[in-house]
Amino acid sequence: MSFMYVPALLRITDIPNCTPPEGIWRGVGRDNGLYAFRPGDSRWGYSIMTEGAFAFSLVVDGRELQPNYSTINGYIWWSGNGHFYYSLTCGWVYMTGKFPGYEPIEENWEYDDETGEYKAEGDAFYSCSSPPYQPETEVELIGRGSNYGKSSKTATAKWKRWKCSREFGTYEGEDGASGEKIFGLPRFRSNGYEYFTRSYAKTKGHYTYGRIKYSDAYGKWVIGEVGSGAGWHEGSETEVGGSVTFKFCKNEDSQAEGSDITVSYFDHVKGDDTTAAMLGEVSIWR
Repeated sequence: MSFMYVPALLRITDIPNCTPPEGIWRGVGRDNGLYAFRPGDSRWGYSIMTEGAFAFSLVVDGRELQPNYSTINGYIWWSGNGHFYYSLTCGWVYMTGKFPGYEPIEENWEYDDETGEYKAEGDAFYSCSSPPYQPETEVELIGRGSNYGKSSKTATAKWKRWKCSREFGTYEGEDGASGEKIFGLPRFRSNGYEYFTRSYAKTKGHYTYGRIKYSDAYGKWVIGEVGSGAGWHEGSETEVGGSVTFKFCKNEDSQAEGSDITVSYFDHVKGDDTTAAMLGEVSIWR
């Protein structure tokens, strides 16, 4: 998979109880539209990958509200079947039929002698002290205004994502994300603890793995130089999850001695390749 690191100059709207990532990995090429970053709360995963969702969504009454990355009164907000946002007068509210940012009206509180309950007038909405911000947690939404005294609702947080216990490696799907995603370049280790990291791009149709290269002249995967007086090793291309043994080879008249090298998949790491990135466009004024 191909990703480019975007430093912290890319800002994300403030999300309650979440620390924004220091930077974001943006997918390029066939991985365009994917983003990998640390979510700010390890309960979502040490590192996650999403299809453009920089914040979790909310589920109210079984219907999903999607995050919006503008702000209302300083915070992110969610929309779908209604709006969930921070109001100056009532705190976090959920309501339908009004525009996002509308300040709900709640007035004429009184005790109903017939029902033995308090009631109020105004807009029909619900409120809570804070939106849910952890997986598998519920927040109770209390009826307010003309909904006062009615049955409460529950809100849960959901984040379609792939998560991993480390920054580079295999990401597994959660909350509706299927399959796996691989992030980083595969790294291999020999039985002599030498490391071989796969190149980002192919050269003449083949990757390189540090000292492991494909010899076009001999049609073989080798370590070292074929024909060298000190000997060389011949094997096959390494694969993630597998091992390859490179046999020690030498010229017929050579007195060189050596042992076979076994190379096995070890982990995924960040590559060293860099490229230019455009950060913005400037209009020319004449």
